[in-house]
Amino acid sequence: MTTKPRDWPNVASCARDRAAEEAARGLMAIRPLIEREVTEMEKIRRLAIAIDAFQLIARHLESVGAQTRPE
Repeated sequence: MTTKPRDWPNVASCARDRAAEEAARGLMAIRPLIEREVTEMEKIRRLAIAIDAFQLIARHLESVGAQTRPE
């Protein structure tokens, strides 16, 4: 018999869900770069969206205690 996983505290659960949403947004932004030809301007726009999403993921996770090293 396995032990039921503990529920996340509400704040951590919200941060986890928001980070997951940002991960999906970043992935949707960069996936077309490997699937088809895009203009240089479109490439820059999509990479900027992905970078923004990754930064937000880090902020959401840091807000509930994740330790990160600024680089």
